[in-house]
Amino acid sequence: MASSLFRRGGAFSDGKWLLWATGLAAIAVLSLRFSELFDGALPGLDDMMRLQQVRDLLSGQDWFNVDQSRMLTPEGGEMHWSRLPDLFMAAVILISQPIIGASAAEALAAGLWPLLLLASVLALLSMVMSRLGVNLAGQLSAFFFFAGSAAIYNFWPGRIDHHGFVVVLVLGGLAALLSKTQSARSGVILALCISAALSIAMEALPYVVGLIAIAGLFWIVRGHLEGVRLAALGAALMAFSTLFLIFDAPGIGPRRMVCDAYGWSHWAALLSGGGLLALLGVFGGWFDTWQKRFLVGAAAATLTLAIFIAVNSACFGDPYAAVPDAVRVSWLNGVDEAKSLPFLMATEMDRVFWVFGFLLVGSLAMIWMIVQASPKQRLARIGAGLLLALAIVATVWQVRGQTFSHLFAVIGAGWLVGVLFNKWRTKGGAGPLAMFAVFALILTPASWRSLGSTLYSVPIEGSDAETLSMDCVQPANFEDMATRPLMRVHTPIDLGIPLMTRTPHSVFVGPYHRNVLGIERANMVLIGSPDDAHQRLLDMGATHLAYCAKLGETEKYAQIWPDSFAAQMNQGEIPDWLEPADELTETQGVVRLYRVTEK
Repeated sequence: MASSLFRRGGAFSDGKWLLWATGLAAIAVLSLRFSELFDGALPGLDDMMRLQQVRDLLSGQDWFNVDQSRMLTPEGGEMHWSRLPDLFMAAVILISQPIIGASAAEALAAGLWPLLLLASVLALLSMVMSRLGVNLAGQLSAFFFFAGSAAIYNFWPGRIDHHGFVVVLVLGGLAALLSKTQSARSGVILALCISAALSIAMEALPYVVGLIAIAGLFWIVRGHLEGVRLAALGAALMAFSTLFLIFDAPGIGPRRMVCDAYGWSHWAALLSGGGLLALLGVFGGWFDTWQKRFLVGAAAATLTLAIFIAVNSACFGDPYAAVPDAVRVSWLNGVDEAKSLPFLMATEMDRVFWVFGFLLVGSLAMIWMIVQASPKQRLARIGAGLLLALAIVATVWQVRGQTFSHLFAVIGAGWLVGVLFNKWRTKGGAGPLAMFAVFALILTPASWRSLGSTLYSVPIEGSDAETLSMDCVQPANFEDMATRPLMRVHTPIDLGIPLMTRTPHSVFVGPYHRNVLGIERANMVLIGSPDDAHQRLLDMGATHLAYCAKLGETEKYAQIWPDSFAAQMNQGEIPDWLEPADELTETQGVVRLYRVTEK
């Protein structure tokens, strides 16, 4: 007799309560990190900048202006972020601040937002897998796999940058696309998810294209059955893409002529492509074979692409072509999320095993899931496989794609474990049990992470250096600075945003590509000679220098440029034109503040 785990029922019946319990357990475990937030810590620099952007909004900064005025770069602290991820946090802070104070309100918002997104992801993941024919055991396995994957990090308390929000929107779009009713409502929801995701971040672009392509594939195969949904999708894309263009930052204007954020070219493609989809949905009955629908669909896609290129052909160029060589070596090559597979293979093979080892077995499971599908299920599973393929390509290019590739890989992995579990429960015996256990182990992301760490272990001495580097950005380092009169402080890149977020002072650099001239100018201070560094600081108008020996960034500079100002500072050799402006004596893993003098 089959286990009740696989019977149909309500939201909490016949085993579904296990999914809810597992999801709540994951949220409860991650909630333990709340204490760090109330101590003032945030996981990453982008999370700190997001918090600062929310603060600026609540302090009266214009909705359409997301530039950072306290980041004193030649570009004026230009930023390209969306306002949409600010809304929830701003609301929580606005409501709770009068009751618990500003700092606690910010910590509460920074903790709740990622956990709310995690709950949404788990609910949508279960919905997607159910619509793909994955049993409850498979869904439960996928929850565990997701919790051990690279994707989970974007849902830790404090991870308030846009990544988790985009994941929810893409997964929500997939869930709508897999709706068995093929209703106009599912088309509208899909269009909303697509438009919002693209307005928030360009990292959504491959999956936006994938979702639209899957909708087209469904129409090519199913014909008029998809007509209503396709027409609704197209019309809603035209509406939502225009609304986000108008009402999200930076609004309508010349700053939309960009490629790194939602711009005129993307809007033109969604507007024209949406119109073509609507026409195909309404008049698609004229094309009575899948071959005809394929040809007309390909023509529509080609025309949409041509319009995209015509509006801004620069979007097909190298996004980092204008980055100077010195900045590429000193900054870009060290940006963790921008590392490619070849770069990782040369520097972090343990990470390659974890990220791509799981993708390998997850992809094989997805292929087998498609092969084993019934004719009715196969098309939907092919759609999920297409998104996985796009995510893998994105991950090979830049490892930031691991969030989506691991997310889609857990679907296939969960399906296979669910099938094997069901087989064991049905037949019993040692053989099926062993098969289930072996594949569950192979398909677990944690197994690949453990294997990579074992084969390519990190030297023990490296852990101390990493600890000291992390100490440099701890909130306590900035408490004294926060009480001082306003200063213009030069810092290494990785100290700029923590200092700006935790004090009222201005800085000269942040790790944002629209400020590449600022990055170049700031880095030349550190990688040049001490005498040149002095003159550059005076030319910039810096009143102070904040420096932390053993910060990973400056340690790298010292290795590459051994005669540089950074190398000298790391050795504790302070030039006479820097006057200590604090009462500290320690230099390792502690942020020191120096006054820049004329002499």
